[in-house]
Amino acid sequence: MSFSLALGLLMLIGAWWVPSLIAFAFFIPSFGIMALVERKASKDRAAAAAR
Repeated sequence: MSFSLALGLLMLIGAWWVPSLIAFAFFIPSFGIMALVERKASKDRAAAAAR
């Protein structure tokens, strides 16, 4: 995930527009998956703390 973001930023700095957009496109789904997993983990922690 961070690799595609880093590549996208480096390509954006180097004015390689299309490859940077492709790298950012690969970053977005992995960020969404991370957000879903974090949300589930947060619910699990809250349920364990309520016991």
